[in-house]
Amino acid sequence: MSIFNDITLIIVSYNSYKLIKKNLNQIQKFKTIIIENSVSNQIQTIIKDIDNIKYIKTDKNLGYGLGNNLGVKECNTPFVLILSPDIMVDPNSIQILYNKFFKYQNVGILAPSLFDQEGKRRSNGNISHIKKNKILKKNLLNDKKAEGDTCYEFIVGCSFLIKRDFFEKIGGFDKDFFMYFEDNDLCDKVISNKKSIIEIPDSKMIHLQGLSSELTFFLKCKLSIIHKISEYIYYSKKTSFLYLYKKIIINFFDYLQRFLINLIKLNFRKSFKNLLRIVSIFLFLSKLYLILY
Repeated sequence: MSIFNDITLIIVSYNSYKLIKKNLNQIQKFKTIIIENSVSNQIQTIIKDIDNIKYIKTDKNLGYGLGNNLGVKECNTPFVLILSPDIMVDPNSIQILYNKFFKYQNVGILAPSLFDQEGKRRSNGNISHIKKNKILKKNLLNDKKAEGDTCYEFIVGCSFLIKRDFFEKIGGFDKDFFMYFEDNDLCDKVISNKKSIIEIPDSKMIHLQGLSSELTFFLKCKLSIIHKISEYIYYSKKTSFLYLYKKIIINFFDYLQRFLINLIKLNFRKSFKNLLRIVSIFLFLSKLYLILY
């Protein structure tokens, strides 16, 4: 039993060459599958002589969830470690996750604690998204970080260990999510299968959040719209028709008010942000959001 024999790292890239290169010394120690969703082939140039790494170039951008699903199908180890390109790989922390998997019964997902570049810890685990949105004092959740191994209803999908056969049994990431909220949906499926989701604070990973690819202004706008659309898709799967459309109507008037007020105050940045949110509502309702993928 060894992390280098039993675990395959699954990394979905979108123009993430610089991060992969920065991580290469650690990644190449493991069986690794890299799925490139962009038109770039730069990564292939630095891994072509590394036997441990399998490179898959997609015909089109599959998104985060389907990209990971493809990677899992191509591996044959009992465990997979789903990793965003902006996670700095630490073998010691992976070893801790692996050891803990055998300590607990009925484990579905194990996740490390997350830190930014300055060493400040981020909250990784929480309650479900829907429950969180029903809590008025959301700030009470933000400062809660596990001091010991802690069960949660949700963990961030940028780094987690899961058994390959269980991932496939629950259907992997839902195909309807191009990007964002696929991790919320996956965690819901883990819980519904009566498995635990546990954050292991002793396992520490640096998350260079937002740096997984080089973002142009257009791409930032596109991702902002997709984020809101994915949220509505998530609500459409988890709540009633009335709840979803009540939320959409409330959001629409809230965003419209913010858009107009910030426009009058000449705060164009915030005004534009809310304009994108309004656009996301129209794209979701018309189903035209599919052209963004």
